Amino acid sequence: MKKSIVSICLLLAVFLNVKAQGVYDDFIYNRQAVKERKVVAWPYLREADVTSSKRVIRMVDVREKQNQVMAWPKNPLSVIVYDAIIKGKMVPYRDDSLSSAYTLEDLLKFTVDTSYVENPDPANPDNTIMDTVINTFKPVERIKRYRIVEDWIFDKKLSTYFVRIISIAPQFKPIIGGVELGEQDLCVLKYHAREADPNVAVTEMDLRHLFINYEVFNRQNDAARITFDDWFEARMFSSYIIKQSNEQDLYIKDRAEFKDNGVAAILEGERIKQELFEKEHDMWEY
Repeated sequence: MKKSIVSICLLLAVFLNVKAQGVYDDFIYNRQAVKERKVVAWPYLREADVTSSKRVIRMVDVREKQNQVMAWPKNPLSVIVYDAIIKGKMVPYRDDSLSSAYTLEDLLKFTVDTSYVENPDPANPDNTIMDTVINTFKPVERIKRYRIVEDWIFDKKLSTYFVRIISIAPQFKPIIGGVELGEQDLCVLKYHAREADPNVAVTEMDLRHLFINYEVFNRQNDAARITFDDWFEARMFSSYIIKQSNEQDLYIKDRAEFKDNGVAAILEGERIKQELFEKEHDMWEY
């Protein structure tokens, strides 16, 4: 009997040791490459070297085929971002100025979904009362789009035309009293906080330093997964442009000529996208 108990304990110890090594995880070997990756900082950019700059805002929809890896059930981007905000790792800003931030308490109130349920009145069964139901915010179900602010820049020193993401804002539709309101920013998150001055230490977490240790599903090879930082930096997402810097500071859909014509607004976004491509192409002679 004692030998049987000892044998069972030994088997349990072996099982726990194997599990700790990652054999019973997704793979039969311990995957450390993604966990140990570090962000490659952008080169320092001087104002004097910028000869051309254009701010563009685009929308990334998780439901598009190319973007469906963002909703991979084992590592959905919405859960990564929301958990980082709730745990205090990320600063949730109110707008694109990245100067005013929500407190965690304000943000949680902002995301509370309420609905009303009609129940019998305990004091008078012939009557009914309306009870307020508080529903838990589920980021996977509620966050379907991301608004990205970026700058297209030409650096004369390096003779390069490149794009830099400034911020990413998860989008959601608040539900108040059971009524779903229009889509708006959950908050605005800083994408990269390490470039303003290379001599000043930055303690604030940004999205690049968050994304660098989270895998993106690879349709071709499970052993060659990239990180969300790689995915955004390589611009592997599909998107459409909703705004370009203009004198009225309006989104395309709010401009008079596109206000009542959604198709024309989409085509205008595609025109801007083509214009950005051609600007880079036309800088060089072949």
